[in-house]
Amino acid sequence: MLSLLLCTSVLSPAPPASATETSSDEAEASGVEDIAFALVGEWPELDPETLEPVLASNLVDLGIEIHVSSRPAQNVFVQLDWARSLGAQRRGRAVFWLVRLDAETVQLFVIPPGTDLGYVRDIPSAAGSDELAEQLAVIVRGAAESLRAGAPSGMRSVDAGPEPEPEPEPEPDSESDADPESSPEPDLDAGDPSAEQVVHVRLGLTYLGATLAASAPWQSGAGLELGLRLRSRLALGLSAGWVTSEARDETSPLRVQRVPLSFALGYAFDPKRVVSGRVLAVGTGEWIGWQPRSGSAPSLRGGRDLRVGLGVRGDLVLHVHAGLAVLVGASATAWLRNVRVDVEASGEPRSVLAPWPAGGELRVGLEYEF
Repeated sequence: MLSLLLCTSVLSPAPPASATETSSDEAEASGVEDIAFALVGEWPELDPETLEPVLASNLVDLGIEIHVSSRPAQNVFVQLDWARSLGAQRRGRAVFWLVRLDAETVQLFVIPPGTDLGYVRDIPSAAGSDELAEQLAVIVRGAAESLRAGAPSGMRSVDAGPEPEPEPEPEPDSESDADPESSPEPDLDAGDPSAEQVVHVRLGLTYLGATLAASAPWQSGAGLELGLRLRSRLALGLSAGWVTSEARDETSPLRVQRVPLSFALGYAFDPKRVVSGRVLAVGTGEWIGWQPRSGSAPSLRGGRDLRVGLGVRGDLVLHVHAGLAVLVGASATAWLRNVRVDVEASGEPRSVLAPWPAGGELRVGLEYEF
């Protein structure tokens, strides 16, 4: 009977291992065997080639390999996805990465082996500090040792990523697929450049002052201009004026009247600025009439003629309110066809009015752009 009991006890199955021993074996199996370390963003005081041997020297007795690389700066959730993917490529790999939070603080992140949980630690370190590499070597070694038993020491868990935004509903492929009742009306005041007015019309009223000849050096009058400004800043203008003066001659004074008609084409600078302007090429046709004053030579008769010229013009525009602006402009014209008024004196012609081959014009006034 005794021998039967002894045989039964020897052949009976062994009791199961304790829970403590099992968990210890699992913890040992999940220990750190390899570390991937990344510097995220710009690090003037660190580079992978000098940081890697410093970290490796603190891990050599633990039998842990380490590789240091660089990564572009991205948000923390993109970095977490990268670290999880890299950690899953090798058993026992922990992924660390370093980010500068501000001028006085850096953050060290880690994804331990065999888990998707992320941890972070704030490390006080001024930018340009020479002691950061030694600090990281001590902290990484401590984290690697503590990961054998659980969460890394001195680090807090990273909050979960934001909930994914709902995907937008697909837009209809054509206008026929869209619901006309639900389509919003276009907002013309939304500031869309494409909705800007195509053509702007301006109307101007100015004082005209111009040179003419030695006997009539300056004439004064008024001018009216109708202009267009396209969205491409192309400027066009059509103007007309009336100018009068006297040609002072000792024996044959004249009263001179001019009606200039001109067409301008050029470029308008940014009209949204308080001070803007225009540069224009101008073609001018000018009707000139003259009439002898009392006391002139009997042989002098009144008449009229036409002269034609080409020139350039510059306008300075000072915007006052809405479309109202003050205009100051000047132009220079070379006369391709000119006029001349002569009178016979002692049987020979004598010039009474001989306009210069080139002249200038000044205009000052107001304009309004619609």
